[in-house]
Amino acid sequence: MPNTLTSRQPASARSQAFESECVSFFADAVQLFGVPKSVGQIYGLLYATPAPLTLSDIVERLEISKGSASQGLQLLRSLGAIHEAPAKSEILDDEFQTSSRQARGTAYVPELGLRKLIGGVLREQVAPLASSSEVRLARLQAIATEADGPDGKFFSDRVDRLNTWRKRLKTVLPALNLLLGSKSRAKN
Repeated sequence: MPNTLTSRQPASARSQAFESECVSFFADAVQLFGVPKSVGQIYGLLYATPAPLTLSDIVERLEISKGSASQGLQLLRSLGAIHEAPAKSEILDDEFQTSSRQARGTAYVPELGLRKLIGGVLREQVAPLASSSEVRLARLQAIATEADGPDGKFFSDRVDRLNTWRKRLKTVLPALNLLLGSKSRAKN
């Protein structure tokens, strides 16, 4: 029987179900791009949680290793998909009244702007690939030039195709960056 949420469920059960679905959703989404599942799980957890989470919170809630969580956070930071935020934790004082205090460690919140998320991926992943591809394409071209017969023709055709892709990517990247620029720039 599917796990269907109803308004009769306690808030904590709805929160856990929402968190679980977000974690699964983003884990599946990032795998489409060859990114480790744990990176999507971390983003999904941060996305589903109203309060900033620390590395320790993430490790505990997702039941993943500290190393995996640390690497995932590092990648998400480099992409601009998460930001550091002050970590707050709730404690009970002597009179059982709730108060906030600063928790130890850096806490993180998700970037919610699609422009910034896509822009980060373009800047950190796609642009370097487009730039470094020139050296590799030169090596491929050298191999294709040295090959004889049908292999040489096949190799040359494939290198030509890769060069076309690279040129198109280099043409499209600036336009995408401009399109995904800040809202103030996009309105002008």
